[in-house]
Amino acid sequence: MEPKITSYAGMLDQSDFKQWYKYVDFRIAYQYTSEEVSFLMSKPPFYFSDYEVISSASRLTADDLGVLSGIFSGSMPKQLELNEDDFGLFEKRIVRVRRVEEPKQICFAITIPWTIKKGQKSIKFHEQKRRINIAEMAEIRLRIQQTLDRLFKLGYFRCGRTALDIYRTAEERCRFSPILRPLYVKEGLYRLINAGSLTLKMKNDYLRFQEPHLDHPVFQESGLLFT
Repeated sequence: MEPKITSYAGMLDQSDFKQWYKYVDFRIAYQYTSEEVSFLMSKPPFYFSDYEVISSASRLTADDLGVLSGIFSGSMPKQLELNEDDFGLFEKRIVRVRRVEEPKQICFAITIPWTIKKGQKSIKFHEQKRRINIAEMAEIRLRIQQTLDRLFKLGYFRCGRTALDIYRTAEERCRFSPILRPLYVKEGLYRLINAGSLTLKMKNDYLRFQEPHLDHPVFQESGLLFT
């Protein structure tokens, strides 16, 4: 099977590049997909992917950075020291990425216009593809669905919940299972949406999962709609 090769590029200054490098490195270390990070950020599926491919229309807000800190809490970024840029620290320069997808891994080769201190000559990421045990995956999906059903019966979704809040709650109730993935929680939530038990609403630029009857004017006027 021939590897799938894609390339992309964008304009970043040194500060933007270090931030981009940090969060792509975190994503790979956690074995999350770009879509899973977008879900945990309570954003549309393409949100983090657009940022990762250095789309000119995509830029993280201060609130986004706060959410990402919560997603990757406790992680220490790799130290990346760049030499000074003759054009200025905040001068945007082109950054190029070559992505090679193979059956077992994805390799990223990043070309930057700056030189790196401490003798490092190139920047590369190696993302290992997850090996899926079908039986374990089915078991964790069942446990997640049972957890979400219990939370619904307890009134957990009476106030709008962010994806990260729900994921952390599911993680705790599943005893921090190493095979728990954000994708499985997302699938469980969308089953409840398809069943009419939950709705997905955008509030303050973030998606929230909540019980559908809370949109009714009677609940809003009575003060029963929590934020």
